Amino acid sequence: METEEKQEEVDGIHRWIAISVSVFLFSFVLIVMGLIFPFRFVFLLCVGWASYLVRTFSRLTISPSQTLMFLSTLLLFAVGFHLYCRRIKTKVTAEPAEVITWQRRWSLSLVTMFLLLAVSGICVISVTHQFFWMATTQDKIFEKLYMGNARQAARRSTSKNNLKQIGLALHNYHDMYRQFPVGGTFDKAGQPQHSWATQLLPYLDHKTLYEQINFDQPWTAADNREPFKTRLHVLQSPGMPYDFTEAEGEAAGYKPAHYAANSRVLSANSGMDLRKIKDGTSNTILAGEVRSGIKAWGDPTNFRDPTEGINRNPRGFGSKFKGGTHVLLGDGSVRFLSEDIDPGVLKALSTPNGGEPVGEF
Repeated sequence: METEEKQEEVDGIHRWIAISVSVFLFSFVLIVMGLIFPFRFVFLLCVGWASYLVRTFSRLTISPSQTLMFLSTLLLFAVGFHLYCRRIKTKVTAEPAEVITWQRRWSLSLVTMFLLLAVSGICVISVTHQFFWMATTQDKIFEKLYMGNARQAARRSTSKNNLKQIGLALHNYHDMYRQFPVGGTFDKAGQPQHSWATQLLPYLDHKTLYEQINFDQPWTAADNREPFKTRLHVLQSPGMPYDFTEAEGEAAGYKPAHYAANSRVLSANSGMDLRKIKDGTSNTILAGEVRSGIKAWGDPTNFRDPTEGINRNPRGFGSKFKGGTHVLLGDGSVRFLSEDIDPGVLKALSTPNGGEPVGEF
């Protein structure tokens, strides 16, 4: 008999080890395949309430009067419950003369159990709410875990492709006019006329739109309003807000550009010949993504200084993509610059003929 019991115990241990190893191997395979959603989901479902507590406790104010009322009510309930049970409940042993009255600890145990049941119900409701939140809010956990990385990669790829098209248009313009377009044209009185993006329209497959613009009038003239209300998807990053952050641009109906030119290469009434980029085209920024101070694509002031930093200054370059931004270099390539890039390296990339050593970036 003892041998059979020991054998059953050993078999049980073996089954437990086999199940544990199987679960471990299955989990390992899922992680290797990148399918970490089940683990993250269980983790967030279990501890997601922690962030709620952090947010709630910071705004929580304890009312002494309500706290005292709760404690008083709980005490009255416990006393009343004990007196009621003591009145109707007795434990009679085999001896009729021996009667054991209802014990205080029994009342305390039952009241504690009622409190635990109430708290458990609240916890169940909270877990249900947490699950519902993860499934239905704007930041849906299912969508975020399954599609978030893929969507972010697709947006970055689209933005890079936009910059490459802009780079190709800049070089086609250069082949035609032997220089890049000026960052923005201004008349003798300093009034803004037209932007570098407007001059690139024929090279961005928008020749018809280009022909609708009256270049004898500024871009804000009534005759030019309709053309500049046209949305140019090649000038919009999918990681950015769809329209302006500037109220006047939005009110006028102009469409935005999520890319700006490097003011050290394309600036007011100033374009540059490739031969003047002494630092090398692969070491000089032509344009890049912007995340603040968004201007219309027809605005002649749509250029800025990269040395203001990456994601550090509203007047500098930046993006909604985590960790940095994409920039277009003079050779037509697109690079992702970290927001922690060395300021000296960023300055070297910003100047066309500064002579600074660029180094790794």
